[in-house]
Amino acid sequence: MARIHGIETEYGLTGTSDGRRLPIDEAANRLFAPVARELATTNLFHPAGGRLYLDIGSHPEYATPECATARDLVTAQKAGDALLLDLAARARDLEAEEGRDTTFRLFRNNVDPHGNTWGSHENHLVARSLDPHVLGEWLVPFLVSRLLIGGAGHWRRGSFALSQRGDVLGDLVSNQTTRSRPLINTRDEPHADPDRYRRLHVISGDTNSLEHPMWLVVVATELVLRAAEAGGTPPVGPADALAALRAWNRDPDAGVPATDGGWVTARGLQRTYLGLVEAFAADDDETGPGWFAWRAALDALDAGRPSGLEWDAKLRTIQAWRDRHGLPDDDPRLDALDLRWHELGSESGRPVGLAALWEASHGVRHTTDEAVAAATTVAPGLTRARVRGELLAAAQDRGRDHVVDWSGFEVRDLPGGPVRVALDDPFAHTVPAASELAERMRDEPRFRLLGGFRPPS
Repeated sequence: MARIHGIETEYGLTGTSDGRRLPIDEAANRLFAPVARELATTNLFHPAGGRLYLDIGSHPEYATPECATARDLVTAQKAGDALLLDLAARARDLEAEEGRDTTFRLFRNNVDPHGNTWGSHENHLVARSLDPHVLGEWLVPFLVSRLLIGGAGHWRRGSFALSQRGDVLGDLVSNQTTRSRPLINTRDEPHADPDRYRRLHVISGDTNSLEHPMWLVVVATELVLRAAEAGGTPPVGPADALAALRAWNRDPDAGVPATDGGWVTARGLQRTYLGLVEAFAADDDETGPGWFAWRAALDALDAGRPSGLEWDAKLRTIQAWRDRHGLPDDDPRLDALDLRWHELGSESGRPVGLAALWEASHGVRHTTDEAVAAATTVAPGLTRARVRGELLAAAQDRGRDHVVDWSGFEVRDLPGGPVRVALDDPFAHTVPAASELAERMRDEPRFRLLGGFRPPS
């Protein structure tokens, strides 16, 4: 797929220390203590190409590197999980050194038992020339019905919803991310050449724990973006998209008023999109198989068979446990199972999360453990993330004073003065100026500033 994609994942976190439940702020600060002590910050870019930081609300967050394929993006998300688990292990060891018995639990979810919510933010690169109005006409109906294939499921007090985020979204488009919680954030930050690109920032989706829906959501969204760019006529959507989202979150077959005066369901709308984008499913190893996987998932739902979609797998798991133990729907142990579905980590070599256990026996994988392990240290090879990662590795290896962001890298302690390399092209995975800068970092001595001023030559 000739497009850049990325995901920003906010993680759920709990911590206990010497038997005491830690307030979330304290748990987050203790989790990031190893990084803060080493680098004096809780916001860092990683040689794997992504960014690890403590977000608003004390949520650990990992922003993946730029990825050119859905498979790379799945791998990068799993690598982010591994980096957070490694940080938790380091933090636990640091706590032990200071005489405290502290444990951390991390979750790939979007809501806690008290109704607090946090996000999963998708980034898709689109051409600046694409009319935002046209983009919205294609995307809004797709996004409010996409919970059918991308919802992570939410069981709470005997009620089940397809999406954890579906009930908390309050706007279609907005430049805010917290107060209004829109489907699409319109803040114009392309992190690339602004004359050529726009960053489509979708913040309505759930955080998936299973690889197959992770992958399928990206491929399906890619196909819809291709259709929008081709200039075709978008499908008829719901007259009130947010009302439709809430209705479909409980029942994807609920009929809601459509913009043409008729009625539309989430299942029917997904079928319509599937037909409209078929022509854009190329003969490659992602969009072609992705289109067929999309159709297969909808076919399975229609037939009442297991679909491999996350909400469906979670619902079947909870219902089976309920029936086996003869529990009522509102038994709090079922709510606990919902949370346990999303937990990361392992004990005695066995995953603690139900999603990981389900995937090991039933799921379709789109990456490998070896690829994930490699992605914790090396950035994807088809985007500028590889360049950023190599520069970071060189700077850290030589202890260089450096500043990095998504679109550039600067070294401040070279004898000739600060040097910045622009990384405006997200597709550029080789940059001669960056290679030269990496060599200079390896070969040239560090120049230390005295009192913040550089003496004249």
